[in-house]
Amino acid sequence: MSSPVVVRADEFARRVIQPSDFVADTEAFVDVRLPQSAGKASYSFIGPGVSQNDAQTVNLVELHGFQVGAASMGHGVVNNQHLHFTAEVLICTRGHWKVNIGEHAEQHLEIGPNTVFSAPNWVFRGFENIGGDDGWLFTVLGGDDTGGIIWAPDVLREAAQTGLYLRSDYSLLDAANGETPEDVVLPLNAELLTEVDTYSDAELAARTVRMEDLQWSDKALLSCVLTGHTTALAPVIGYGLTEDRRHRTPIGTPHGFSVEWLRVAPGSSTGLHCIDHNQVVLVGEGQWEIAVNRGNDAISATPAEGSVLSIPASAWRNLRNVGEVDAFALLVCGSDQRAAVQWDPEIVAAAEALGWGHDAAGYLAPLALLGRPPQ
Repeated sequence: MSSPVVVRADEFARRVIQPSDFVADTEAFVDVRLPQSAGKASYSFIGPGVSQNDAQTVNLVELHGFQVGAASMGHGVVNNQHLHFTAEVLICTRGHWKVNIGEHAEQHLEIGPNTVFSAPNWVFRGFENIGGDDGWLFTVLGGDDTGGIIWAPDVLREAAQTGLYLRSDYSLLDAANGETPEDVVLPLNAELLTEVDTYSDAELAARTVRMEDLQWSDKALLSCVLTGHTTALAPVIGYGLTEDRRHRTPIGTPHGFSVEWLRVAPGSSTGLHCIDHNQVVLVGEGQWEIAVNRGNDAISATPAEGSVLSIPASAWRNLRNVGEVDAFALLVCGSDQRAAVQWDPEIVAAAEALGWGHDAAGYLAPLALLGRPPQ
C-alpha cells in the first residue's frame, strides 16, 4: 500500500464536476450532420475519450487509466454504428435506449435507468434514444489512449455527403469550410470487415446488468460491522472494493477498470479508507457528502445528483449519506484487480473489538477463525 496523499482544497474542488460544469460538444464526431443524429451531444469529463473534435472541452485531463464521458440525445436521435478497440461501458441514468449491434444494426437490446451495458471490443455498436424525453448515458472507456474508433462504412459515406470527413489522424475535416478532402479515412472494404467480431444475442445479454440482477452484500466492507456504517456493494464489472469472499461479479472479462454500485443508508457512511487506484464516483440518487483526507486536513463536498467526482489514488476518502433515504452511487476503480482497502486505524480497532478482521486474502472474516481472538 502506498503512502496516503493529502488532496489540496483547490485540487479537490477541481475534481468535483457538477452538472453545471458539463460542457456539451455537438461537433464531436463525423456523423453529427446526418439527419438522424441532429442534436446529439457528447461530454468529456475525464480524458478526451474518442472525440474527433480538437476544440472539445475536457474537465479533467489527468490520466486515470480509464476515461469518463457521456452522451445526451433527444427522442429518436441516433449515435451511428462504430467500434472501439478498448472497453466501452454504457451506464443509463435517464431515458430508454435501443443499443444496435453489428455493421447494419442486425442485433438490438434495450436498456433503461440504472442499467449497465458493456459493449464488446471490436464490435460495431450504436444507440438510439427510444424514450419520451432527453436521455443520458454515462460512458466509461478503457485506457488513457483508446486508439480512436472505426465507423461503419455506410456512416463515412453518408457523412461525406454532408461535407464531413476524417483525416488520417482521425480529426475532422469540413469540406463545407473550403477544406480539400485529401488524406482522409476511407470506408473499410469487405476484406477488412471480416476482422470485425460478432457476438450472439445470449453473449450480449450476459453483458447487460440491470438493478434486479445485482448481488448486494451488506458485509462487503470492514466498516459494515460497525454502527453508523450501514452500506452495501454490488459488483457489475470486476470486483472493485468488495471484501466479501462470496461475491460474484456479473461481468468478469478484463476492462482495465471495475464498476460497482454502492448503497448507503441515511446517516451512514463507508468510513475512512484509501486505495491505491484512481477512483471516480458517479453520483446517483440521494444526498451525498464526500470527504477526503484525515484529521485537520479533511475537506468535503456535497455534489448534486448526476455529478462526476474524481478521487486520486492513495487519498483517504469517506462517502456519507446525509439525506433521509438510501443513497446510490456507481464507483469506478482503475484496475482489473480487486482493490486492497486500507482502513483508518480507528475502524480497524473497533472492528477487531467486535471480533472482525481480514483473512490473508483481504476478505472480511471472524477473528475466531483466524487464530486472532478479539483484544
